[in-house]
Amino acid sequence: MARSSPQPIPTKVKGLKCVRRKCPNCGSLMWHAYDNYRQVRTLQGMVQLQLQIRSCPKPECQCYHQPYRPEAEGKWALPEQEFGLDVMALIGAWRY
Repeated sequence: MARSSPQPIPTKVKGLKCVRRKCPNCGSLMWHAYDNYRQVRTLQGMVQLQLQIRSCPKPECQCYHQPYRPEAEGKWALPEQEFGLDVMALIGAWRY
């Protein structure tokens, strides 16, 4: 079902960078490929995550041009989800 009202404006902006800078496959330094933006609803309000996506520059590597996302992104929300883990944990506690 489509949204009937627009999403709220984020109250905070949080930048996340990759901890690992070397490719897990070949060991070469990964490039900063692009930035990705994601909005997550938490108990403290709406947060906009600015994600620094990296990729391996070597064409012979298996991970060539594969996006490597920041590790800390999993602390905020599950993949392709809009609500944060704190909201899901609260709803789970209410349910049981």
